[in-house]
Amino acid sequence: MRIGYIRSNIPVIIGQQQIEEVDQFTYLGSVIADDGNAEHDVKCRLGKASAVFQRLQPIWRSSTIALPIKIRLFNSIVIPTAVYACETWKMSAGIVRKLNVFQQRCLRRILRITYRDRMPNEEVHRRTLTHPLAETVAERRFRFAGHIFRLPPNRLPRTAIKWTPQQGKRKQGRPRTTWRKTFIDDLKAVDVAWDEAENIATDRARWRSLAAQCALRHRRN
Repeated sequence: MRIGYIRSNIPVIIGQQQIEEVDQFTYLGSVIADDGNAEHDVKCRLGKASAVFQRLQPIWRSSTIALPIKIRLFNSIVIPTAVYACETWKMSAGIVRKLNVFQQRCLRRILRITYRDRMPNEEVHRRTLTHPLAETVAERRFRFAGHIFRLPPNRLPRTAIKWTPQQGKRKQGRPRTTWRKTFIDDLKAVDVAWDEAENIATDRARWRSLAAQCALRHRRN
């Protein structure tokens, strides 16, 4: 896989064997693409979560299982499948919409609600005691950043989170959204500067509180 805007036709050969070049591949359950886009991984995760949800249809349709138990099963089986490794996703409006639409579709099936009932999403969350899925992803991303900040300065993740290219020229057009840009937006949502965040991250309880505030701000936005 070649990463970057510049493409080359020079083959990679090890010994006498030419290595196959691919646009994306799956590693440890996550889909890695040559353009660094999280759309491919999100689509794959939601597809797997949908398959899990479908296999549990007898539970969702059962009239002898209480709603709180169904929601607990949904949150402990389906949701973890959907947001696996979501801490590394860079977010966009499209990804946020896909996550929330998937969650709403599942919850409405559990509640046996159709779109003809004209029930708002807020009422669905109130009945099921849940929050928008994109909010959960934002909170997990914020906590993940805290783990990186607490690493020793010589660790590669700590170096990578602050690295910015010093040379080269990007192509014309709007800059692509990156994970770092997404996290900077998270910090702005809670009115915390980058240098201040590194100091706050040493206090785990305070950092968890900030993560919850960040998720709440995302819900309001």
